[in-house]
Amino acid sequence: MTHNLTLPGAALISTCIIAGGILIAAQMFAVVIPFAPYVMVALAVLIVIGAAMLIFSDKGREINPSQE
Repeated sequence: MTHNLTLPGAALISTCIIAGGILIAAQMFAVVIPFAPYVMVALAVLIVIGAAMLIFSDKGREINPSQE
């Protein structure tokens, strides 16, 4: 039994993109954010994990034409 990871993957990606945008906007206005480069790398890793969740959840729902 495979689990449908579409919704958690999409939520993880969108949350990380929004958080990254907020972080970049804060840096544009010269707000000092400690460990900002490390946070950006962590957000990028989470986006890749979310994309993998979307890819693997979609592969489990392949339709076999002979079963239609």
